[in-house]
Amino acid sequence: MSVQIRITLSKELDELLGKVAKKLGKKKSMLARELMEQKMYDLNLIQKELNKLVEE
Repeated sequence: MSVQIRITLSKELDELLGKVAKKLGKKKSMLARELMEQKMYDLNLIQKELNKLVEE
């Protein structure tokens, strides 16, 4: 099941995200989601939760 969230960005960040998304051929929302997921992996947040599930 998918859940939608709303985020607020500065005008400058929104413009930058739009430029990068256009260059990559993606929607801004898709790029923002991918960046958030990558950051969660970088911080080991996802791995920690997955490890907890495996241990149970």
